[in-house]
Amino acid sequence: MLRGVLPLTGFAALTAALDVFAGNQLEQLRPATVAAVSFTLAAVFFLVFALVRDGVAVTFRPLRELRRDVVMINVTTAATWLSMLFALRYLEPAVVNVVGIALGPVLTLAFNPLLRKGTAILRAESWVAIGIGLLIGLLVWGSFTGHSGLDRTPGETLTGVVLVLITGVGSVTNVIYSKRLSDAELPPRRVLAVRFFLILAMTWVLVAIDDAPAVGAAFGPSALIALFGVALPLYLLQVGIRRTEPITASILLTLSPLFAYVMQLADHRLTPSVLTLGCVAGIVALVSAGTVARLRHDREAKVTESAATV
Repeated sequence: MLRGVLPLTGFAALTAALDVFAGNQLEQLRPATVAAVSFTLAAVFFLVFALVRDGVAVTFRPLRELRRDVVMINVTTAATWLSMLFALRYLEPAVVNVVGIALGPVLTLAFNPLLRKGTAILRAESWVAIGIGLLIGLLVWGSFTGHSGLDRTPGETLTGVVLVLITGVGSVTNVIYSKRLSDAELPPRRVLAVRFFLILAMTWVLVAIDDAPAVGAAFGPSALIALFGVALPLYLLQVGIRRTEPITASILLTLSPLFAYVMQLADHRLTPSVLTLGCVAGIVALVSAGTVARLRHDREAKVTESAATV
């Protein structure tokens, strides 16, 4: 499991950096344009990499043999990233980050028994998920009452909250379907080669119908996002979830709000929020407790298994 912790922590840090950077850039750029350019660059890289390593037949085999999971990972990828990019126009990055990612453990408790039968969720992880859910509710309340770091109208805040809830649902289901594909013995490069088709179609349609998409102006920031916000983080995520259970992955990803809060202090648009900091600190504490519980459980299970084979 420890081999999965480091990649997931790296994903959390890079996701936080993406939220802060994209939130700043989206004051001037169109979210759909940024997504279209970023994911096109990332998709071309992963597809070419997989084709060179595995060939055409092997790369596209999941489209035939694992069609349902491939369709769902495309749907959840599009829902997660598009809702997140649009939400960053209305909410502070740390709130988008914490609600979009920290909602994962709560939803995993509901979805995991249905989608991945035979895997147990620890009691400590259940309490962690409940605590995170309460803190998410407090952050949403703070956004509506002016206690967050970004001043928005109630209508804009409501739009942002709805979008970020979609991000949360998409995030947790994305982790689960990524895990299902990994369990089917697909290496990360082959999963990443087939997960962007829907988001590319949706974003380029939005760009085509936009009167002022500003593709040229968005290319530089989008290239940075493609490398450090899409390609590298998604590779780390796929490697990490291959070696952990979905609930553990979802809990580890909630470290990202801590990184986001620290990084957003450099953004002149935002003012420090005591409420946001308190909720982030609480979530990080819960993350630590949940991760330690899972590590202890896995260690004891290995000892028991070894003793049984002697």
